[in-house]
Amino acid sequence: MSISALPKTYYFPFMCDHALILAAAFRAEGQPAVMLPPSTDETLALGLAQCGGRECAPCVLISGDLVCLTRQPDFDPARAVLFMVTSSGSCRFGQYVTLLRYTLDRLGLQEMEITGPTVNDAYQGLGKNPLRMRRLIWEGAVAVDLLQKLLHRYRPYEREPGAADAIYQHCLEEVVAATEAGGGRALVTVMEQAARAFEELPAERRQRRPLIGIVGEIYLRHNRYGNLDLVRRVEALGGEVDLAPIIEWLYYANWRYDDTCRVRGQPLARARMALVDRYQRLLERRLARPVAHLLDHPYETPVARLMRYVEPYYSTDLGNECLLSMGKTVELARHGVCGVINVMPFSCMPGIITAAIAPRLRLDLDQLPWLDIAFDAQGGTNLTTRLEAFMYQAAEFQARRGA
Repeated sequence: MSISALPKTYYFPFMCDHALILAAAFRAEGQPAVMLPPSTDETLALGLAQCGGRECAPCVLISGDLVCLTRQPDFDPARAVLFMVTSSGSCRFGQYVTLLRYTLDRLGLQEMEITGPTVNDAYQGLGKNPLRMRRLIWEGAVAVDLLQKLLHRYRPYEREPGAADAIYQHCLEEVVAATEAGGGRALVTVMEQAARAFEELPAERRQRRPLIGIVGEIYLRHNRYGNLDLVRRVEALGGEVDLAPIIEWLYYANWRYDDTCRVRGQPLARARMALVDRYQRLLERRLARPVAHLLDHPYETPVARLMRYVEPYYSTDLGNECLLSMGKTVELARHGVCGVINVMPFSCMPGIITAAIAPRLRLDLDQLPWLDIAFDAQGGTNLTTRLEAFMYQAAEFQARRGA
């Protein structure tokens, strides 16, 4: 086979562990795929050098990861494709591809491609076999979400430090391998193994810690480098975390596409999306069933219900990520959280909207403790102090509610 006939390699920015599933799904389809390493101080510096100062933190991190890739000695831009999902609308996320394309061209790497699906059609039509690809990615994302729920449920109470992380890491590797092998029953088997492992984990549970919900911008709330390892910081201060899952966004993409088709008068497209959504729900329940007895709320709440929670505060017709943050906050409060952290990039419009409406939400939620954290890729000089004060309020809220 000639060099020109060799398939190109797809490169995936490391947003979080769920990104491993994307690369595995591509490899399952016979497409070479490589996961970029997590962001570091070096890649952050490279990203800042490429940006002008108005970009949000996720854009800076992804830009730095990309530039670091292009500096590898064996990198061939003619054989490389950056996988980058996109969108339209008010969020700057829709402009990432434009900036990354400009960055590559400025570096003389015009041969490197950038491709990826858009949220505008709920990420349909991905790969040579779109239905199989969608199933692989969905099953893997559900499995990783469930593993993270188990990790956050058990790690704060483990008797042997690092034991929960070891179980999680082993099961994560098994999920990635099962996805690359075709998913299906193999993923259910991994979840059964995860259930047994976490059940047998020695833990001290005489007193439940304050449960802290984390909502907000999807990249930063899951990217450990970008959010300065926020989940572990909360756990170190005596909390337990309920992190909004990745599949929440994927369900929202379905809901938003259906709503767009409703406005446009496209009943067939709505019917097709309803079938897709229902199938995804069945797959979610199949994977969650083995671990459901270990979790307080193992199944994701339908987006339509979250949107009903939002209606008293904000028009759902306006869209953007703040809808999920507000709807999830109401749901978390009903589940008994003792505080909510709203994660956002500095100057993020959806995050600012959520922060602005938070006082009205809190008024209806018994003055639930609330903390807005804006990350700007410059570090967090007072983050610990703010978290300490917030966790004190959450503990007081827990005590008051218990009393």
